[in-house]
Amino acid sequence: MSLDLSRITFDAHRDFLGVVMQQGRVQLDADWNEWVAQVARRLQAGTLDTLGRAVVPRETPDGFLIQAAGGGLTIGRGRIYVDGLLAENHGTGDAVWDPRLAEEHGAEPIDYFEQPYLPEPPALPESAGPHLVYLDVWQREISPVQAPELIEPAVGVDTTGRLQTVWQVRLLADVGDITCSTPDEEIPNWLEETRPSAGRLTTDTADPPDEPDPCAVPPGSGYRGLENQLYRVEIHDRGPGGTATFKWSRDNATVATRVLAIPELNRLVVESTGKDDVLRFGDGDWIEIIDEVRELNGEPGIMRRIKLGGGVDDATRTIELENPLAAGDFPVDGSGEPAPELRVRIRRWDQSGEVKREDGSTYFNLDASGDGVVPVPDDGTRLFLEHGVVVEFSVVDGDPTGEFHGGDWWVFAARAADASIEILAAEPPRGV
Repeated sequence: MSLDLSRITFDAHRDFLGVVMQQGRVQLDADWNEWVAQVARRLQAGTLDTLGRAVVPRETPDGFLIQAAGGGLTIGRGRIYVDGLLAENHGTGDAVWDPRLAEEHGAEPIDYFEQPYLPEPPALPESAGPHLVYLDVWQREISPVQAPELIEPAVGVDTTGRLQTVWQVRLLADVGDITCSTPDEEIPNWLEETRPSAGRLTTDTADPPDEPDPCAVPPGSGYRGLENQLYRVEIHDRGPGGTATFKWSRDNATVATRVLAIPELNRLVVESTGKDDVLRFGDGDWIEIIDEVRELNGEPGIMRRIKLGGGVDDATRTIELENPLAAGDFPVDGSGEPAPELRVRIRRWDQSGEVKREDGSTYFNLDASGDGVVPVPDDGTRLFLEHGVVVEFSVVDGDPTGEFHGGDWWVFAARAADASIEILAAEPPRGV
């Protein structure tokens, strides 16, 4: 999930080493978050430079030790540093006290099928192998929508989010006769499995060719919106240009809420229908319904449009969908409630109606497609989002085989005071 940010300002190329607060000044979330990013990068770079790409410390020598047991695999308790990021398996079974860290951990390894960050893991290969077992480590944002315990009851509203280090033990089947010294390019399918996204995004402003709104900023002044925004562009379906799809939000996709029940396949009972008249769910909005299984397995959520004309009932906190979900998309109990550990939630995306090219012609009509997402152009076409903001997709070095990965995301700020937007020039995605 994404967090409610004003903008993201950290840039490693500027070599800043701290944020210094001045007296009597307004405090901004961006300053705090840049400081956290500076410290995190310093820790990661220092660890990577000192320890290398991957190392298990002597303090936990069995950290992520993979062993065959009972026709399955177990994952040893302990720590490992991967590209400078600390991943930790806290173990399972009886609790053991660690006097140095003043905390408890489990005494036993974790079963492959009980991984905390890989719900419903793929079945183990049945062929003789050999198979390559590898560890995937990354970081994600956690909002109170996923972790409601972040909300202090005395305050009653969310205040901050969290960054979480996620790890998954996965397998690459039938890799043949390899050793630890085998070059990556000689391991069958390894480069395809781990290749980073080739997706790139460029942002700009242009004058919409349609009639200007007399209440809006005059044409030719760049960003024409009347509010400050943090736009988020995110890839929905993986693939090359022409196959991949995207969605976008003007509020970093933070209009989100938990799903408390699914009494019918076209009705959702949610925790909140919105904060106010702007940051809320409304009739005709496109929403993404997603849970932990889909997110942690790298799968997109399911897009649905809220029914026009009474699709949102604030009194009962019910949202009615234009088209129902499929049975089994999100398992529920006899009361229609999804399991708490699934953390089913919805978030609003802001694409709608006709998507225009820079010349004003229609590129795609969301009202006619029914999918709620926009195909990524494969020819460098510049598309309007809104208010004079245009985006252009490309792949690194123009590689015709390059793919956008599902979950790739970019953000850029738009400011009403000077009609500017943050310019991205063929930028790689910030995540996942």
